[in-house]
Amino acid sequence: MNMYAVPNPGIPGCPPGLEYLAQVDQLLIKQKVELVEALVGFESNNKYEVRNILGQNVLYAVEENDCLSRQCCGPLRPFTIHVLDNFGKEVITVTRPLKCMSCFFPCCLQELEVQAPPGNTIGYVAQQWHPFSPKFLVANEHSEPVLKIHGPFCGWSCLPDVDFEVGILTRSLCQETFPTCKQIVAVPVLSTREHQLIY
Repeated sequence: MNMYAVPNPGIPGCPPGLEYLAQVDQLLIKQKVELVEALVGFESNNKYEVRNILGQNVLYAVEENDCLSRQCCGPLRPFTIHVLDNFGKEVITVTRPLKCMSCFFPCCLQELEVQAPPGNTIGYVAQQWHPFSPKFLVANEHSEPVLKIHGPFCGWSCLPDVDFEVGILTRSLCQETFPTCKQIVAVPVLSTREHQLIY
């Protein structure tokens, strides 16, 4: 296994354990698919490896939820994702409650909370209502919008690539929220279960 020992320089305003992310321009997120899930289609808790451009593991992410939610709710299921560094220390917690994702129910849109370190909320992602396109707002810990995410005309696709455009709402607010803020270009989501973040 190719691991990267992340240095801990202590960047002001950066949550502990995430200093390395301020130094990278690209991350690859690869889902680890279990054999039973691939052959039978029985959903299990997802596991991901977060790698740098050299293919070195930087972080790991593990989904936590119950079997009934995974089988009955599919991609709409509630979950908690624990993001761990290479030493097994949890550095980020992402929590999403059970919500509806239909354009007919704008009062029950998707939302999630991001904590880093766990217990310290640093932001939220909230779905914005639109009849055809997936749209989201990324907000800081004070629920002030910082980034916008806009998906394709249709939220589902039989094509291998589905691109989501990410844009900064206000550069000054972004720099106040994230001191190492860079111009975000795009977040293409690939159906090969390997996701690429470019910022």
